[in-house]
Amino acid sequence: MAEAKRVLVVDDDEAVASMLSRALSRHGFQIDTARTAEEALEKAQGAAYDAALLDLVMPGRDGADLGAVLAASCPGITIAFLTGYQNSPLIEAAKKAGRAVFPKPVVVQDLADYLDSELR
Repeated sequence: MAEAKRVLVVDDDEAVASMLSRALSRHGFQIDTARTAEEALEKAQGAAYDAALLDLVMPGRDGADLGAVLAASCPGITIAFLTGYQNSPLIEAAKKAGRAVFPKPVVVQDLADYLDSELR
């Protein structure tokens, strides 16, 4: 049996992070959560995450910046963004960089399908 893929979920809204953790765990992923970019970077040190789902707009360091740091420090990591905003320059920049962007409220099955396809 294959080992569960490790996913880091970063969202400043504890309810969203908790819901995604429970839901994606039921889809067979091993989930860690963080509420800030700094907490996420601490967790990523020495950890082997296969993917990161990042809130695009957070207080302090935004998800786009965090994604760039994670991509540089964790080779091969799949990064996607979650956002409650419909219009933001960060959304267009993420899409131009080839990153998936999922609108909130997120459809968990869409995230699970994306992770399944990206992490095969």
